[in-house]
Amino acid sequence: MAHTGNNPSAIRSQGWLVEALLSLMAEKPYRKITIKEIAEKAELDRSTFYRHFTSKEAVLERHLDQLAQEYLQRLDTGENMDMGKVAKIFIAFWIEHLDFIRLARANDLDSLLLKTFNKHLPSIHRLTKGQFAYSISEEHMEFALAFNAGGMWNILMKWVDSDFEHTYEDLIKAFEEISRFNFFRQEDINERLLEQ
Repeated sequence: MAHTGNNPSAIRSQGWLVEALLSLMAEKPYRKITIKEIAEKAELDRSTFYRHFTSKEAVLERHLDQLAQEYLQRLDTGENMDMGKVAKIFIAFWIEHLDFIRLARANDLDSLLLKTFNKHLPSIHRLTKGQFAYSISEEHMEFALAFNAGGMWNILMKWVDSDFEHTYEDLIKAFEEISRFNFFRQEDINERLLEQ
């Protein structure tokens, strides 16, 4: 994990190290990148690297946390949310970061991306709480968030793997259809329970 602080020099050095890692990932497999190479690419020495990060994974986690914060800001500006709107924000966000998604997928790092975003699920819940047409009990919210995040992430990865064969509109329609299916299935279950 990055050593945080408000020191402008430290923040700048951390940014350079993140940029260096991303640049190296475009040139060679992530597993073959060394800390020495990251420091050299950032034009810093190894001691500076270790002042800010404990590992190259920590550098990547810093970038992922920054992406997650940016995504949360996008959600925070949304109004009258439903799964279609969440999907649009999610897909539009990742379209802006397609180069990184491709690199992450090519290096088998997508599980790390999902893990990082899962860490932010409570914040996503706080931002969207009470905005949906249906509600889930707090008791089951953790599972519902994990279910939705995993589904959205897997659809995104399928899109990447298909080399973007489907359009943005196709993905949105898929999200909306799946959401309606899940919602109506729940309504059917509730009706049956009331009939008993």
